This record gives sequence, C-alpha cells and structure tokens, in this order.
Amino acid sequence: MYKLISVNSNPKLDKGNKLQETYWNVVMHLSPINTKICPYQDIAGCKTACLNTSGRGGIFKKGETSNVIQDARQRKTELYLNDRETFMAALIKDIHTFVRACDRKGKKPAIRLNGTSDIQWETIKVEGHDNIFAMFPQIQFYDYTKIPTRKVDHIPNYHLTWSYSEASPTYSELIKKIKYNIAVVFRDKDLPVMFKGFKVIDGDTHDMRFLDEPNVIVGLKAKGKAKKDTSGFVINNNIIARAI
Repeated sequence: MYKLISVNSNPKLDKGNKLQETYWNVVMHLSPINTKICPYQDIAGCKTACLNTSGRGGIFKKGETSNVIQDARQRKTELYLNDRETFMAALIKDIHTFVRACDRKGKKPAIRLNGTSDIQWETIKVEGHDNIFAMFPQIQFYDYTKIPTRKVDHIPNYHLTWSYSEASPTYSELIKKIKYNIAVVFRDKDLPVMFKGFKVIDGDTHDMRFLDEPNVIVGLKAKGKAKKDTSGFVINNNIIARAI
C-alpha cells in the first residue's frame, strides 16, 4: 500500500510541533507537474519558485535532475491522476494511522494535504461523504491556495490561506476580494511591518495557519529556487516600499 502522508519530514512542521502543545501536524507532498495539480501555477508565476525544490527536495547529486524525494512525489502524483480510488484509499489509511498516533501523544491531529499541490479536496467525494473533511470532522485540515474561487466557508474543519503573487496584474488585484489571510513570500530576511495596508506576521515560526489571527499578511521568507525568482511571486524590498 502507498504511504502518502509524511510524518517528521518537514523541518518547519517539526519545529512547530515541538512548540505546539495542542496539535501535531503533518503534510502531504505531491509533484506540481501540471495544472491538474496546481491550476494557477502559470497565472501566479509560482511554478519555477515552487517549494517543491526547497530543503531536501531540491538536493540533487551532480549530473542528476531528480532524487528519492522527487521520485516519491512523482509516484504519488501519478497515482492520484491515474487511479483516484486507490489513492484515496491509501490517504484514508494514512489518516487513520496518524489519528491513532496523535491519540497516543495526547495531541489533536492537523493535516495539510496540499504541501506542494493545490487540489480542491472539497470537491472530491469519498466513501459516501462529500469530501475528506466530512469523513474526518475531528481533524483540523488546512492549506495554502492560489485558487481565488474556492468555496469552503461551510467546512468548519478546513482553513485556507491565499497565496499572493504579482506575476500577473490580474492575479495580484484579487487581493481586494480575498476573505482569507494572505501569504506573501518576501525576498529579504527582514519582514516588513505592513504590506498593502495589512499587518505582517512571521509565517515561518510554525506552519499551523489555522492558529493565525485574522486579517493579516502571513510573511514567508523565500526558500530554494524562490530566492532567485524574478516572476513577481517573490516580493522585493523596493516593491514593499511602494506598497505600504
């Protein structure tokens, strides 16, 4: 059986889990190979700077273009695209295993399904339920998304943070309509105090976005290939000065 959810494999999540006494969170990483996995990857300009290549996922041996982490993400993604039933069965099995582990630790489970994807899980029915969130109401799910039209307000255990980009004027203008907190990737290590009229909080202290206060910008520092991004996905200091 496939193993889809990664436990203790993400440094940021691991750091947050050590600081957080109530929740234990895990993430699922897929390969953002096309718009079926990440519908807005071209419009938002995040394809090249994707976190898929950050950390150990971006470490390749000389002359190679992949590694065991990327190969595993590719296999999981192909399973999702080609055999959805088997994929969802494996996901459900992993979630049950994680819930039992949380019970043993005395912690509440929190799951981020879109670690390096942007799938609209709320639209996928599973085992007689409207979606995976309805099947596991005791679990806090959360994600970042670049899809501005997702309708999840009716799902009490699913939290979204919208991901900002200035790669396209059409996309960046959506910030005026988004109801969620907004994540912004900044190039400089020192985050601004304000951005676009919103207070900026440090989003790198932990990954549990559902714990953030409302109406804020979640500031994230550029990582991996994002450090060299020039598409508009990563915001530069001179742009920040004009935006405040």
